[in-house]
Amino acid sequence: MSDSAKLSRRSFVLAGGAAAALCVVDPTALAANAKAAGTLDPVDLMGPLGPVPDARDGVPRLVLPKGFGYRSFGIAGTTLDDGNICPSQHDGSGVFSLGDGHLRMIRNHEVDDASIDAKPLAGGHNAYDKRAGGGTTTVDMRVHRDGTVDVIREFVSLNGTHTNCSGGRTPWGSWLSCEETIEDDRPFVVNEENDEFQNGFERRHGYVFEVPATANGPVDPVPLVAMGRFIHEAVAIDPYSGACYMTEDADQAGFYRFEPDRPGHLAEGGVLQALRVRKSPGIDLRGGVAPGSRFEVDWVTIEDPDPPAGETYEDAAYGVYRQGAAQGAATFTGLEGCTWQGRGRTRGSAVFVSTAGGAAKCGQVWAYHPDNRGHGKAETGVLELLYESPGIDVLSYPDALTASNRGSLVIAEDGPGTVLLRGITPRGEIFPIAHAVDMVNDVTGPTFSPDGKVLFFNLMGEDPPYEPGMSFAVWGPWPKYT
Repeated sequence: MSDSAKLSRRSFVLAGGAAAALCVVDPTALAANAKAAGTLDPVDLMGPLGPVPDARDGVPRLVLPKGFGYRSFGIAGTTLDDGNICPSQHDGSGVFSLGDGHLRMIRNHEVDDASIDAKPLAGGHNAYDKRAGGGTTTVDMRVHRDGTVDVIREFVSLNGTHTNCSGGRTPWGSWLSCEETIEDDRPFVVNEENDEFQNGFERRHGYVFEVPATANGPVDPVPLVAMGRFIHEAVAIDPYSGACYMTEDADQAGFYRFEPDRPGHLAEGGVLQALRVRKSPGIDLRGGVAPGSRFEVDWVTIEDPDPPAGETYEDAAYGVYRQGAAQGAATFTGLEGCTWQGRGRTRGSAVFVSTAGGAAKCGQVWAYHPDNRGHGKAETGVLELLYESPGIDVLSYPDALTASNRGSLVIAEDGPGTVLLRGITPRGEIFPIAHAVDMVNDVTGPTFSPDGKVLFFNLMGEDPPYEPGMSFAVWGPWPKYT
C-alpha cells in the first residue's frame, strides 16, 4: 500500500465522502461504461451482503453474503503463544497445508514506526534491525469438515524488518515478505515540508526476506539482496521456471523478474530484470491504454540491484527503476498485488494490479504471459491489460489480490470510503464479497487455503472505537462463486 494511497477511512466517513470526487461517481454511468468498454461488468453474483456474527465472540465484524461464516484471530495487542505481543498493521499473508486438516498462516505486519520509536518483535531476538518494528507472525490452525477453523498457536517468525507490506507464497513452501521502504542507516531526519521521518536505522531496508513455513520461531533474517532494493510490494512465482515476478509501489514503477541461479534457492543469487515493451521502449503505461491491449515484451538486466542510496530519498527509491528506464523499461504506477494464475483464462500468467493506473486513475489489472508454455525459462512474453476501472463504484484502487483454484481473482481495494473485497470472474464479472462492519478498516492480504475452501484476509487495524488489526478465516460455498 503506497503512502499516497493511505487515505484515512475515518476521515473520509466524517467528511461525508468528499474524496470520492477523485473518480467518476455516477454508478449507472460507471456500470454502462464498464460493460460497453469490455473492461469490468458489475454483477450481484453472491446476493446481498449483511452483518455476520464472529464465531469467536458473536460480535458482527464482517459484512458477508448469506451462507458464509468466519472466525477472527491474531488480534493486535493480545499476547501470542510465545509470550510476545501481536503487532498491528496486518497485511499480506500466505497459507500452507501441514496435512491432516492443519494449516499454517504467515502474516506480514506493515509496521512503519520511526526508527527512534520502533521496538522489534520478540524483544529483539533474531532481529534483522533492532530499530525496526515490522516482521511476520505465524498462526497454526485446524480446519474441521464443516469448514470452521480453530486456532492452535501464534508466534513471531520474522523480526526487525520495516514496513512489511505484501509478498508471495513459494511453490517450495515458504513466504516471501517484502519491505515497502528504502530507509537505511543514515542519520534520522524529519522532512519539514510533509512532517515525514526517515532513516536512523541500524541497517539498510528495502529487501525481500524468506520465511520457511516450517519455522517455529524467529528465522535468521537474510535480505535477498539480489532480488533488488526498492519499494517492494508483492511477489509471484512461476512454478515451472522458478522465476519471481515482483511489483514496485511507487509513482514511477517497474515490473521486475528475478531469475534465480538455482530455482527454489533464492539466497544463492540470480539476475534481476525489468520488463520492456519491445516495439515501444520507454513506454508509459500509467494511462491511455485500451483494456485488452497486448504488447510483446522482453527483459533488460539491472546491473546493480542494490545501488547506493544517493543524495535524496528519490535517489534511493528510484535507484533500480532508473537503471531499467535507461534501457527502455516500461513505466507503471503504484504496482501492488501480484499472483500466479494457475487456472482460468490467464492460466500460466503473473497477474498484477496498478492501484491508480488508467484513465480514471482508479486502477488497472495486468497480466504477463511468459512464452515458456509451462516449460523452463521464458526470454520473452506478452503483457496484457486485462481490465481498467472506470471509477470507484466498480473497482476502487485495487491493492492486494489472490487467485482461486477455479481462476477467479479476489481483490482488496484501497480507495476512499468503505473498502470492499471484490471478486472478478474469468468473464470479467466483478462482484462484492465482504467489507468491515465499521466501514473504516482496510481489508488486506486475501489468500485461499490450498484446497480453496477457506478464504483468509485481514483488517489493517484502526484506533478505537474502530476494530484493531486482526485476521479472519471465512468458510462457505467458495467454489460456487469463485
